[in-house]
Amino acid sequence: MKRFSICLVFLLALSGCSNLDYLKKGVRPVSSDSYVIFEEKSTYTVKRGIGYTWKEGLEKGVYRPELENDFGTFFRGPPGCVIQFLEEKSMGPFDGGIWIPKDRINQKPMIYYYFNYNSAQATQAGGPVVSAILASSKGDITFVPLVEEKTFLNDAVVTNVPLK
Repeated sequence: MKRFSICLVFLLALSGCSNLDYLKKGVRPVSSDSYVIFEEKSTYTVKRGIGYTWKEGLEKGVYRPELENDFGTFFRGPPGCVIQFLEEKSMGPFDGGIWIPKDRINQKPMIYYYFNYNSAQATQAGGPVVSAILASSKGDITFVPLVEEKTFLNDAVVTNVPLK
């Protein structure tokens, strides 16, 4: 039953990100010398839904722009850089990075990742119906839900100073 509850919470969190779909409209590749760097692994913990604890973050490394649109730029990090735990269970690692909005007054930076789907794990966790639902999202850009509190994401700085 606990496994089903965790899977249900994960599906609800994934569907909760759909209100951010407009941020993915019109994305195009970008070529730029700018980057964001995280000197160390950075995480935060937040409670969502009916009190489940999520630990989310990014591994240390250089995050380079890969996509942009009218709303912001997607800075992709090293492979497997997105950290996401539901309770004590790892949901990743995922490839992705940090999305930096062009309007930093009204919007906050967010973690994004490319949804990774494992048929055997999904079927074991939630059965064939859950597995089928998740399969349709494989490879999609997914935003980690917004966090109201200040996190390390708010302090991300985009620069183009040459790396040493």
